[in-house]
Amino acid sequence: MDSSTSPGKVRSVLIISTLVSALAGFLFGYDNIVISGAIGFLTKFFRLDPVGTGWAASCALVGCLIGSATAGGIADRFGLKKSLYLCAFCFTVSSFGVALAPNFTQYVLWRIAGGFGIGAASIVAPMYIAEIAPRGIRGRLVVLYQLGIVFGILAAVFINLLIQKSGDETWNLQRGWRWMFAVGVFPAVLFGAMILLSKESPRWLLKIGRQREAQRVFAAINGEESALAQVEAIHSFLEKEQGGISELFAGPFRRALIVGLVLAAFSQMSGITSLLSFLPEVFKSAGQNVQDSFFQSVLVGVVNVVFTGLAIWLVDQAGRKTLILAGTAMQAVALASVGLLYYLHAGGTGILIGIVFFVAGHAVGNGAVCWVIISEIFPAKVRGTAMSIATTALWISAYLANQFFPVMQKHLGSHGTFFFFSTMAVANFVFVLAWVPETKGYALEEISQIWLKNPKKGLAA
Repeated sequence: MDSSTSPGKVRSVLIISTLVSALAGFLFGYDNIVISGAIGFLTKFFRLDPVGTGWAASCALVGCLIGSATAGGIADRFGLKKSLYLCAFCFTVSSFGVALAPNFTQYVLWRIAGGFGIGAASIVAPMYIAEIAPRGIRGRLVVLYQLGIVFGILAAVFINLLIQKSGDETWNLQRGWRWMFAVGVFPAVLFGAMILLSKESPRWLLKIGRQREAQRVFAAINGEESALAQVEAIHSFLEKEQGGISELFAGPFRRALIVGLVLAAFSQMSGITSLLSFLPEVFKSAGQNVQDSFFQSVLVGVVNVVFTGLAIWLVDQAGRKTLILAGTAMQAVALASVGLLYYLHAGGTGILIGIVFFVAGHAVGNGAVCWVIISEIFPAKVRGTAMSIATTALWISAYLANQFFPVMQKHLGSHGTFFFFSTMAVANFVFVLAWVPETKGYALEEISQIWLKNPKKGLAA
C-alpha cells in the first residue's frame, strides 16, 4: 500500500513528524525519571516517611493514568496535533510549578500535571508516527520515539549528576532538586515549536472526511501516485469498519485488546520504572557513595540508549516478537542474579552489572517494541481509545511498582524485591510466547483485516 519515501522535500514532512514524536518521548523520559536524582533530597526537605517517599516518586504516575485514559478519546475527536500541544503545555507548566513549589501538596499537584502530559504523550506520540510512517520503516520510526524516551532518561540522570555536584548537601536540599525539574522547561518549549511545523495525521484526516488534506500529507511523504492509492485503500477499509467500542470488548478485536492490555501491563511489572526512579538509592543500598551512585546512574542511561539503538536496527528485520522474547529473557536472568547478589551480601560491582543487563533487556525488548505493537494492532476508528485502554494498564502497573518499591524494600528486602520482579519477567516471557502476534511487514489496515477474518487467532503468533 505505501512505498518507501522519496528524497528531498518528500522526506521533510516525515523527518519533522519523527522529531516531534522523538521530542515527546524525550520529555516523557526526562519528566518521568528526573525524580531519581531529586527523591533523596526532597524526602529530607519535606520530611517524608517510606510511604510518603513512595507517593513523592509515584504521584506523577497518577497524572499518567489520567492522561493515558483520556488522551485517546481526545486524539480521536480533536486530532493528534492538538493533543500534542496539550502535552507540551503540561510539560512546561509542570516543570515551572515543581521548581517553585513551596510545600509538598503543591509539589504533588504539579507532578500530577506533568504526569498527565507523560500519559497523554505515551498514547498520542507513537500513534502519530505510526499513522504517518510507511510500513517498511514504521517499526524503526516508532522505536525512535522510544529512543527519545531513553535519551530523556539519560539527560535526566546526567543533569541530576551535574546539579548534584554544583553545591553541598544544604544547597541540594534547598535548591538543587528544584533545578533538576526546572531544566525540563527548555525541551518542552522546543517541543511546542516543532509541533507548529508538523502535519496532522493523514489517517485521522481521512477518518473525519478531510480526504484532500490527507492526500496532500501522503503525497508529501510518498509522492502523488502512491498517495492516491493509499487514500483509496484506507477509505475503502474505513467504510467497512464499524469502529465501535463494542468491537474491542465483544467483537473481532477483543483478542487485540487483551494483547495490548496485558503486554502493556507486563512491560512495567518487572520494575523498570521503579528501578530507574530510585536508581541512585538502589546503588547506595548496595554500598556505593552518593557520587558513585549518580555516576553509575548515568552509565545505566548510556546502556539504555545503546540497546534502544540496537532495537531500531532490528525491529523491522528480526521482528517485534523475537525482540520482546530475547529482552524479557535477559531481564529475568539479570533480576534473579541481582536478587541473589543482594541475598549473599555481595559487592556493588556485580549488582551494577546485573542492573545494566536488566536495562539492556528492557531497552531491546519491551521498552522499544511494546509501543510499536500497541500502535499497530487496533482499528483506525477507535485506535486512540483502544491505545488509551491498553496504556492505562501500563501506567497502573508503573504506579503500583513505584508506590510500593520502598515498602517492598523494607519488608521483603532488596533480594526479595528483585526476585519478585524476576518472576514477573518470566510471566511476561510466557505471555508473549503464547499470545503476542508478529506485526512486522503488515500495513495498519491489513492488520485490522486479519483480526476481522480470524478474531480468535488474529495474526500468526
